[in-house]
Amino acid sequence: MKTTGFRKFLLWLPLVAGAAATALAADLPSPEEYRANWPRFRGPDGSGVIAAPAGLPLTCDPKTGANVAWTAEVPTPGFSSPVVWGDRVFLSGGDEEKREVMCFDLASGKLLWEREVPKSAEKTDEKVEVPEQCGMAAGTVATDGRRVYAMFANGTLAAFNFDGQVAWAKNLGAPKNEYGHAASLATWQDRVIVQFDQGAADDNLSKIFAFDGATGAVAWETSRPVGQSWATPIVLDAAGKSQIITLGVPWAISYSPKDGAEIWRADCLDGLVTPSPIFTGGTLFVVNPSNKLQAIHPDGEGDVTSSNLGWGVEDGIPDVTSPVSNGELIFLLDSSGTLTCYAAKDGKKVWQHDLGEECNASPSIAANRVYVVTKKGALVVVEVGREFKELARSSLGEQVLASPAFTQNKILIRGVKHLLCLEAKP
Repeated sequence: MKTTGFRKFLLWLPLVAGAAATALAADLPSPEEYRANWPRFRGPDGSGVIAAPAGLPLTCDPKTGANVAWTAEVPTPGFSSPVVWGDRVFLSGGDEEKREVMCFDLASGKLLWEREVPKSAEKTDEKVEVPEQCGMAAGTVATDGRRVYAMFANGTLAAFNFDGQVAWAKNLGAPKNEYGHAASLATWQDRVIVQFDQGAADDNLSKIFAFDGATGAVAWETSRPVGQSWATPIVLDAAGKSQIITLGVPWAISYSPKDGAEIWRADCLDGLVTPSPIFTGGTLFVVNPSNKLQAIHPDGEGDVTSSNLGWGVEDGIPDVTSPVSNGELIFLLDSSGTLTCYAAKDGKKVWQHDLGEECNASPSIAANRVYVVTKKGALVVVEVGREFKELARSSLGEQVLASPAFTQNKILIRGVKHLLCLEAKP
């Protein structure tokens, strides 16, 4: 049979699609490269855990320079946490006049570039008022190793290339959120995940989006049956599939990152949902603020409230910070500074200790140590173990509200005025 021009075209289409998919896969970082960096809020999987070398510092002193590699002034205010990819550290900042992303050199702390979101990409007819404790840049940026993405309280979402050039920018509309938008971004393959919760559940305003990282085009969007929230989604692989886990009263909901389809939901939340979930040892843990820590088995479909909820505990539950776990023990830190340790297997309380200082930053685990940064700027290091043991305590010299980032043998901490890089020195 003679092949017509149209038939040749039809035969050619799948080859082109396959080549495009191969090119896309080649452009994305490998899973190993992604895990080797700190590309989003609380690290690669959003858990606040890094398999760090034992050379991380226990103490520091910015006045003498002890274990401080460098200190850099942050030119624009914000409460977002640092992220790291390779030799670059990214931060976002903003106020009523501008929204921007900053890039620092990891080795020296030098400000490599500082770029504003184009005014043409923002809706100027919507004035956004946010409380001072949240500000315009509360959500942490995310990077896929090719671009860095930032979300601001006025609904602006922007992507920057690593050289500081704007890749694309758009405005999703000013969110109706009394405390401001604070959910950080996540990425999955070539997509940027935005949890855009607002208003009350009956308003039907909340959505979750996936945007194409290269172009900003909407890959999919799904309406959410929740009101305003401030928790950050995580992306995990469980029950043989990739899942985006989101929190918003009253639901913990799992979505497919491929098309936004809902996989399961569990009724387990109330109040102001701010702490983000973690996934460890095959179990999902979510915080019902100031109320309960709930274990969930993420392998169901539909409403799993009566089938997939595991143990729950009600003592030492945080209202702002997120939990952290090494798989065996789970650590909770509330705003007053009380650190509580539970067994991950059954929820049995192991110990509880008052650190004596208020905390806004979420705790982290590195090199078998729990790192806590207090609101006044104390760095407290506690041993990961079944008995409380404080290993060290030192001052960072300024107030800290953001959670730290870890990479190689360095700790990056954003204070209210400076970005500090801690590194153990001989």
